[in-house]
Amino acid sequence: MRIVALALVVTLVVSAGAGCTSTQDEAGEPIDRLAEARAALPEDITKKGTITGGTDPTFEPMTFKKGATYTGLDIDIAEAIAGKLGLTVEWQTVSFGELLDKVKNHDIDFSISSMFDRSQRQEKADFIDYLNAGTSIVVPKGVGDIGGMPGLCGRRVAAQPETVFVDMARAQSSACGGKDLKIVLSNSPSADVRDKKADAALNDFPIAALDVEKMTTLELSGPQIEAIPYGIGVAKDRETLTAAVQTALYAMINDGTYDALLNKWKVKEGALRTGAINGGA
Repeated sequence: MRIVALALVVTLVVSAGAGCTSTQDEAGEPIDRLAEARAALPEDITKKGTITGGTDPTFEPMTFKKGATYTGLDIDIAEAIAGKLGLTVEWQTVSFGELLDKVKNHDIDFSISSMFDRSQRQEKADFIDYLNAGTSIVVPKGVGDIGGMPGLCGRRVAAQPETVFVDMARAQSSACGGKDLKIVLSNSPSADVRDKKADAALNDFPIAALDVEKMTTLELSGPQIEAIPYGIGVAKDRETLTAAVQTALYAMINDGTYDALLNKWKVKEGALRTGAINGGA
């Protein structure tokens, strides 16, 4: 059975890598890659008809809650992927720093929460990349372009705990010399700038852009910094699930669902159609 499973994984990954959800076999008969993906799903998921997703719903417009309902681009993408596989999503709120441990331990089937596909994170999970997003700097309106990361030196910089933005701020701090950079850990970095608890904030472009739209005393400082793919995390020992998610993502790209969702949430500039697995750095 293990040999059969591995062969199916290879077939799905190669097919998905070609960006196809249906092809023809040697006899010219159509091959339904989505049907193959559904057949390869883990038995427990197939029996339930549901897949458990973990998210930290504090990243509007990517993932957030309206009352008891999960919403946002991440939620829409995950639910569309599940729909292609004949499943519905059962959502769990998980703090950002615990998401990959939950994935690794199979407490959840996948994570999606505006998480950059970084090489160190790939040690815990495989990532199916679905969107490019850079880092944006938020400052009080009128400050203008501070010159990217070096411009943070001498400022109080707000960043959400256990995110790449803390790492970026720390790395910049070590290069600031005598101009001290103070990191302000915050679950609402832009609000801290608005409330004068910080001089600047680091966040994903989609989130930062929405923040400055809502908080009219703020603005984005300069262009995005180093665009990196967001990834859907799946445990490394669940290859067939990873391949199925990738195949469903390609189906969304091919039929226009993907572009429609990016347009809905006003992040079409982040379109990423490679669907690569562990394509980050």
